[in-house]
Amino acid sequence: MVCLLKKSLYNLKQSPRQWYKRFDSFITLVGFERSQYDSCLYHKRSSHKCVIYLLLYVDDMLLISDSAKEIKSLKHKLSSEFDMKDIGKARRILGMEIIRNRISRVLSLKQSSHLEKVLSKFFITNAKPTSVPIASHFKFSSE
Repeated sequence: MVCLLKKSLYNLKQSPRQWYKRFDSFITLVGFERSQYDSCLYHKRSSHKCVIYLLLYVDDMLLISDSAKEIKSLKHKLSSEFDMKDIGKARRILGMEIIRNRISRVLSLKQSSHLEKVLSKFFITNAKPTSVPIASHFKFSSE
C-alpha cells in the first residue's frame, strides 16, 4: 500500500517531517498507538481482540493483522483521508523478502538477495563462507 498526501510537499526541506506529522495525527485519531520503541510502528487492538500493526516507511506502509476485515476497514479509512494506491499483498519490504506459511501461521523475513547485492558490490561473490568469529558459548544480552 502506498499513501500520498493530497497536497504536494515534495522538494521542500520539511516535507518528510510534515508528512509524518500529518500521518501521525490522523492515525492516532483513529485509535492507533505509536510504539515507544520505533516511531514508525503503530498498533491497535480492535473490539474483536485482534491486533493490527501498521509499519510506516517514508510513504510506504505494511499492514499486519489476523483479521482481513480489520485491514480492509483501515484501508478504507486511509483512502478517505489520503490519495493512495493499494499494491496488494506485500512480497518485499526494505530489501527483505516476506515469506508466508499460512498453515503454521508464520511470517518470515529473508535477506539473501540483499546480501548477494552487497557481496557483488564488493566483488566477493566467490568468497568461502565461514562461521561467525565468536565463540558459541557467548550469550548476547542487553544487560
